[in-house]
Amino acid sequence: MIENKKTSILLILKILQEYTDQEHYLTYQQIIDKIYMLYGIRLERKSIASSIELLQELDYDIDKKDRGGVSLLSRDLEKSEVTFLIDAIFSSKSIPGKYAKELTDKISKNLSIYERKNYEYLHKTSELNRTNSSEIFLNIELIQEAIDKKKRITFQYLTYNSRGEKIPRMNGYEYTVSPYYLINNYGHYYLLCNYRSKYAFIQTFRIDYMTNLKIDETRDLKPLKTLNESLNNFSLTKYLNEHIYLFGGDAIEVKIEIKDSSSISYIYDWFGKVKIINEKGLITTTLKSNENALLYWMLQYGEYFKVLEPISFKEKLIEKAKKIIEE
Repeated sequence: MIENKKTSILLILKILQEYTDQEHYLTYQQIIDKIYMLYGIRLERKSIASSIELLQELDYDIDKKDRGGVSLLSRDLEKSEVTFLIDAIFSSKSIPGKYAKELTDKISKNLSIYERKNYEYLHKTSELNRTNSSEIFLNIELIQEAIDKKKRITFQYLTYNSRGEKIPRMNGYEYTVSPYYLINNYGHYYLLCNYRSKYAFIQTFRIDYMTNLKIDETRDLKPLKTLNESLNNFSLTKYLNEHIYLFGGDAIEVKIEIKDSSSISYIYDWFGKVKIINEKGLITTTLKSNENALLYWMLQYGEYFKVLEPISFKEKLIEKAKKIIEE
């Protein structure tokens, strides 16, 4: 039970945040009744009025109507911003259901109790196809700390056995990598890092597949620019555009014909604003990305595009399609 009436301004603000919005107003008497019911403190109308005037002076967007009706119209986060953040959490497959629910509950506190009802479907987040790894937030925190300290990290990497159970890959082999960037790619979190330069200068690992992750305080990470001259001016945006499914390996250029201009949106969604050429009705563009990523992208969107060159890539695409048909 709160006994100190000096807290009245905070209690009034809390009531306005919880029970008012653009559609719902409270009279002074209703505020008095709610504070008494919830906190056991009986305030006077004069105290309500003076506290609201002070809150307005402090730039709280409080609207007054006739007969004492008041409402807090804006919050730290606007309704559209809350919607965007909640939808982002809700659609992320990397956040376990329990934590997704906790995060959305925290964010939705920026809304009134009436507006929160629009997000009741979030109670079903644990039923989605998402990771159940409770380590992911700890892993992200440790990786960020290692990047800040410029230290390497070690971890075991999980895979699945024939029964669909997660097990450590390579009999529990411990990977040691130099971490550079955390990436959220289509609902999953990845680490961009250097593992073994003889395979590729930089590689990606799914963070929710990492376990027993530790910072190696004894070993500094390898700076990106020391791995290869091509990484001196490394651009994360450029890298992501060239590795749309985060496959490792070098990027190649593939020229494609666009059968219908309405399909250009698929290209922009995945590769950014590439140059489109229209010559005598033939619409073409050149995509630069990892070869395996482009193969799978063409299998996904092949009905809208036609590979023109290089022929070697076209042959690999045909071979891949034939294998799928045979299976």
